[in-house]
Formats: sequence, structure tokens, C-alpha cells
Amino acid sequence: MQNPFSLQLVKDEDFCDRQKEIEDLLLFAKNGQNLVLFSPRRMGKSSLILQVLKELKKEGYLTVYIDLFPVSSEKEFISKFATNVTREIGRGANVKTFKQRFAELFLRIIPTFEVKPDGASFSVKFDPDAKFDILLEDLMSGIYKFLKRKNIKSCIAFDEFQEITELTESKTIEGTLRSYIQSNKEIAFFFVGSRRRILKDMFTNKKRPFYKSAFLYNLQRIPEEDFVSYILQKFSGTGKECSKDAANKIYNISQGYPYYVQKLASITWDLTEKKCDIEKVQKAYRILLKDETFDYENILSSLTLVQKSLLKAIALDPTSSLFKTNYLKKYSISIGGAQKGLKTLLLKDIIEKDEEGTYRVVDPVFRLWLLEYENLFET
Repeated sequence: MQNPFSLQLVKDEDFCDRQKEIEDLLLFAKNGQNLVLFSPRRMGKSSLILQVLKELKKEGYLTVYIDLFPVSSEKEFISKFATNVTREIGRGANVKTFKQRFAELFLRIIPTFEVKPDGASFSVKFDPDAKFDILLEDLMSGIYKFLKRKNIKSCIAFDEFQEITELTESKTIEGTLRSYIQSNKEIAFFFVGSRRRILKDMFTNKKRPFYKSAFLYNLQRIPEEDFVSYILQKFSGTGKECSKDAANKIYNISQGYPYYVQKLASITWDLTEKKCDIEKVQKAYRILLKDETFDYENILSSLTLVQKSLLKAIALDPTSSLFKTNYLKKYSISIGGAQKGLKTLLLKDIIEKDEEGTYRVVDPVFRLWLLEYENLFET
């Protein structure tokens, strides 16, 4: 029997709840309204966006999804964006109709189409010496030409959009996209990201091109009742039984983060022959911590010693009195070190200040790992 829990982008029957969020996002798209969707990492943003785009595609929308996390240059941004647009416009075309679809759409970007044994392959070519802003203008102009030609609308989703701030031409990207956002309603842009402070600043800072150009939408955790029901259903659907207490334990350890719920449930399912109980969840939890170690060590390796000390202090002792002498003395941190460390940890979205004013680690499982870091491999 195949494991019913997914560690990849979740879709269709593996998708849990989010019905209200799907309805909200569909409404934004159909009204041509732009949206900033933000939440911590591993909250299920990408799965949600892809589910919404799938629904829009059924209704005739041109839907484009671009993951910007790995993009490291302006030309790579254009190439990835243009290739994904080309793939969607050219979907279902053959060698003859492909050229017809792209006739007169672009002046400087050349879409290419190749039929391979495993399916069609789409890519783009452009003059490497062409200026970035001109290429972006050409791409955006071509998209709008296609939409008007077909009399359809579009939804374009940029995942991890805040990553463009690392590019030297980031202001050009923001300015060019804003100019099209202001004058057209055919496309609803979804700007998705997990580095929340950076992303929100792009759309709430008066000095930035995107100021007040999109609605802000904070993706919350899936309610415990819905996720517990989902876990129980997945177990029973594969001939195994999971107690409600065990399902609650999976949710509570994961703090409702979809990625962790799916992964912890998946490990627990593998450990279960017939009936899952809390003891099996505890064993799965230990495996989860060890499995996430490489990722967490990479986070720590990007921090200075002072930042690490501050992070571990907040993990051990979440506080609203971070700069009180007693707190800093307890963890051997200077006030200057705390001020500098806090800025970096907030900017990287490793810690956050909640509604009660308490500083805490954002990722709940990362916090658990930090609490056990020194003796992680002893048990």
C-alpha cells in the first residue's frame, strides 16, 4: 500500500481544506485584483496557489506560475518568466500552430518548441546584450497582446517574489510590472513569499514602486479539527487505524504547518503496521528531527555567533523583554549584539514578534530541534 501522505506540492485528493482560501483567491483573480500572499515557510502557499491556478485554467484563464527562489540574475528572471509564459501559451500546439500562436507577440524574445520522446519542450532565446528593461517590456507587452487576441484573462503567480530584491535590477522589475498593473485589468498578479518583512515592505513602503498596488493576504494555519480529520481519513483509507489522540499529537508537534503535518504523518504511517498510537508518533518525531537536521544546520551556518546565541535564547525562552538586563545577562548577550542580531533574525524571518509582543522562533519544529541540538544524536 502506498503512503497516502505527500511531501511534494499537494494537490487534488491530497489537498487538505483551504476551501475558504481557495474561494478568496479565486475571487481576487476573477476581479483582476493583485494579491500579496505571505506566511512562514512550509505553510502550504505554493500548493494553495497551484490549486487556485488549476481552477482558473479550467475556466479558460492563461495561468502562469514562476518560482523565483533559485533565480540569481536578471537574465535568468526573464528566461524563466518567458519560458513559463511560452509553455502556457503554446500548450497543445504542434510545430505548425506554434508559430501562428506567437506571431507578432514578441519583438526581441523568440519562443522555441521542440518535440521530444517524453513530450514537448519549450524555451526562449533573446539577445544576451539586450537591456533588461527592454526585454521585460517586450515580454509583458506580448502577454497582453495574446490576452486581447484571445479575449481571455490571466493570473500570473510569482512564488518567493521577495527574492528579486537580491537582484541589481530589482527596482526595474518592480517599476515595469507596476506600470502594467496600473493600466490593465486583464491580469491578476499574485505575489507570494515567506520572507514576510521584505515582501510586505515592497508593497507598504511609500518609496517603493509597488506601494498600495495589491491586497495583503496572510495565510493562516489549517484548523486542528480539519487536519486531524484528514489524518484519520488517510490512515483508514489505506487499511490502517490512527487514534484521535495520535492524530492530535501529530498536529500539535507540527503546530498546524502543512509540510510538517504531512511529513510527520508520513513517517508515522510507515512505522504503523495496523494501529497508530502516540508512542509511534514520538518515534516518528525523533526521525523527523534528524531528517531536518541538514536544513537546520544550513540556517545556523549562515548566522554569526551572536545571532546563534540570540536565536537559541529565544528558542529556550520566548520573551517580550528581550533587552532587559536580566534576560541578556542570563544568555551572555550584550545589548549591542542583541540589537544587531535581532535585526538579522527578523529580516531572515527566523524569528518574529507576535501580537502579544513576544519574540519567538517562527518555525515550530526548528525550535524543537534547537532545544535538543546538543544531544540530538544521543538518542
